[in-house]
Amino acid sequence: MDFRQAGKIIKKGKIAPLYLFSGPEDYLKEELLGEILQVLKKDGRSFDLERKDGLRLSLTDLLDSVKQGTIFTGGRVYWISDPPYLTASPQKAVSSKEGKKGKKSPSVKSAEKELLSLLGKKDPDFLFIFTVEKADRRKKIVKAIEKAGLLIEFPLLRGKSLSSWIKNELLLQEKQVEEDALFELIERVGEDLRRLKSELDKIVTYMGKEKTVTRSLVSYLIPDSNEDSIFNLVEAVGNKNMQEAFFHLTKMRRQNEHPLKILAMIIRQYRLLYQILPMRQAKISPRKMASLLRVQPFVVGELIKQLEKYNQESLARVLFLLKEIDRDIKTGRREGDEALEQLILKLSLMPE
Repeated sequence: MDFRQAGKIIKKGKIAPLYLFSGPEDYLKEELLGEILQVLKKDGRSFDLERKDGLRLSLTDLLDSVKQGTIFTGGRVYWISDPPYLTASPQKAVSSKEGKKGKKSPSVKSAEKELLSLLGKKDPDFLFIFTVEKADRRKKIVKAIEKAGLLIEFPLLRGKSLSSWIKNELLLQEKQVEEDALFELIERVGEDLRRLKSELDKIVTYMGKEKTVTRSLVSYLIPDSNEDSIFNLVEAVGNKNMQEAFFHLTKMRRQNEHPLKILAMIIRQYRLLYQILPMRQAKISPRKMASLLRVQPFVVGELIKQLEKYNQESLARVLFLLKEIDRDIKTGRREGDEALEQLILKLSLMPE
């Protein structure tokens, strides 16, 4: 089941005694956990959250500790992270009750049976939420959880899914966002949902009664990313504006970026320009270009603008020079910062 579908069911007050959260997006997992706790609180049920390390606690030990704990306390929501008995991970949980050579001991089989017996239970005294990066659907216990509709998927949000998530977050605050502002936000912040949420909260607070997030507002409130600095540096080089190019290089160095990382970003930018040139000549749409290059449409728009300063021959010369600089830094022939300065000088003076 998708995390969105699960959220709708949970908001209706339908809470299951057991869930398996699978996927790499931890922020969304924590968000759904918060919704579960909120619904339980609204129902007037007293539940506390207890987090446990699944790698250090076998299923048999976990169930034993739960039985002991619930004798003297109220309800509990147990958050068990990375349990190996639900994944294909080669790691083993610490326990003296596990069988040898990968075989399940009677106590382990009994523990699995006991856990699965909770699937049909109503109004339990405790809830289990197991969270893994990727559930192993070949395992009997996982199959049973999935069949019960309690395996919840949390994929990384990208492209349209990420855009939809941002729009929904703003709608909750009765705000909307312009498409250009949306692309600008993603370019500056990236795909980290936790950081995006933080920046969205900042934007909404600043807006007050204003209803629409604009690109200029995003640019004003969110600092330039390294991606912006690279765009600006390459544009300055293309315009033969050496002074401005050195300004953007210095700005990146002040962010404590390693010379090789800066060089790698410059190389990536010119490779994108080299790749987009034949696409432009073939009259491929910007949206299709973005899909082929795996970048945001806004990035394609900037690349097309910069492409006016170059042709295939000049881009080939630039890439050859970048390869030389990369080799010289890695072999110790040149010191990193000095090599970058020489690179900017040569690029700015390079004939078209």
